[in-house]
Amino acid sequence: MVLRGLDISSYQAGINLAVVPLDFAIVKATQGKGYVNPDCARAVDQLLGAGRLAGVYVYVSGGDANGEADFFVDQVKGWVGRVVLAVDWESGQNSAWGDLNYLDAVVKRIIARTGVKPLIYASSSAFPWDVAKRNDCGTWVAQYASNAVTGYQDKPWNEGRYGCAIRQYSSSGRLPGWGGNLDLDKFYGDQAAWQLYATAGKSTPTPAKPAVPHAPAHASVKPASGVRSY
Repeated sequence: MVLRGLDISSYQAGINLAVVPLDFAIVKATQGKGYVNPDCARAVDQLLGAGRLAGVYVYVSGGDANGEADFFVDQVKGWVGRVVLAVDWESGQNSAWGDLNYLDAVVKRIIARTGVKPLIYASSSAFPWDVAKRNDCGTWVAQYASNAVTGYQDKPWNEGRYGCAIRQYSSSGRLPGWGGNLDLDKFYGDQAAWQLYATAGKSTPTPAKPAVPHAPAHASVKPASGVRSY
């Protein structure tokens, strides 16, 4: 079984995730040590309230690996055990790009703080397979055939060339209920498999209230490069 879904950031603020057809959505939560997506809490709560699967991710910016990881965990800790955690590793707005020891440190800190192994997201052309293997993390690989507008695809281009937990195959997705582009993803598993990524095989705890509704005053800046829309 596979699941169909998408990932979003503040660029999709206000999207009704109870209406758009999806099995799951992964929402940008933080970037660096200071930015919180102001729409994250609404989006995640809407997903969970609608009985849909949810995830949250940190976009790595560089400078302080433990600080970035701690900031992310502090914002999303109320959801730990209910949503999948993920680390977004790209070149745009990332001063640590190319330093896989930095990424490794971020991942290890998240695991130490939560007991959950996050998915690692990156482009197929620069995927940190060794970091994922070293930390026993699931892989979320981005590779597009083109920038053509598309809906969900049953068999994305180049599928099967590598194993991964999630394949992101378009940043030009279009689905009912939203008028703009969406990043489309395919999860290679069922709901039970998703929950194992979320809980690390542990029983789901009773969550506290997430901290993410309280965003800092400054707005997000769209990275100059990278493979996704932010």
